[in-house]
Amino acid sequence: MATPDPNSDEYKYDYDHVEIDHDSDEKEIKGHDFNPVEEGSALHLEIHRAVDELGKYALELELKSKDGISKDDIKGFIDEIMRKPTEACLANGADIIGHVKSFLIVEGHGNIMSSMVDERKPIKIKDFVDVDRIEDCILVLHIIVHGIWDNEIRELTLPFLDDICKKWGLEYRIMADYFDLEKSIAHHNLSGQ
Repeated sequence: MATPDPNSDEYKYDYDHVEIDHDSDEKEIKGHDFNPVEEGSALHLEIHRAVDELGKYALELELKSKDGISKDDIKGFIDEIMRKPTEACLANGADIIGHVKSFLIVEGHGNIMSSMVDERKPIKIKDFVDVDRIEDCILVLHIIVHGIWDNEIRELTLPFLDDICKKWGLEYRIMADYFDLEKSIAHHNLSGQ
């Protein structure tokens, strides 16, 4: 059998030649929306999500500390604000962590990036903040787990905010609250049939 011409339509839609490295550190996702196998395809990503039954939730908080919070304490806060909601998800139907990430931004002084893929292990922290005390910052938190849907992750996460922020002496304001309401409604309507 002759090899198809790479410029022909036959080759364009022959997906056997496509190799995908899902574990790549490549940050930019490239792709063609008409190729359901290629990593950057919107259809591919939506199919992946539906098949994997991954729920996701993201929250953006403005945090303030009247007297300033030490960098060590903010790392303790980050661990707790990532870990407690994740453990609650695992206790309420989620069976594995997809990924839990946070990004703390201290304007003009850098950021702290954190991630967790196993609740039994310490979170991984990359500290790029150049001050020892933090008075105000922004925290973006992403929780992705398998087995429960977006609205459930949200319902399990929000109740922790008051107690955890109070414990660490932080005032907070929710700047953004992201979850896919339409998908959540569709999922529950389908499962209710």
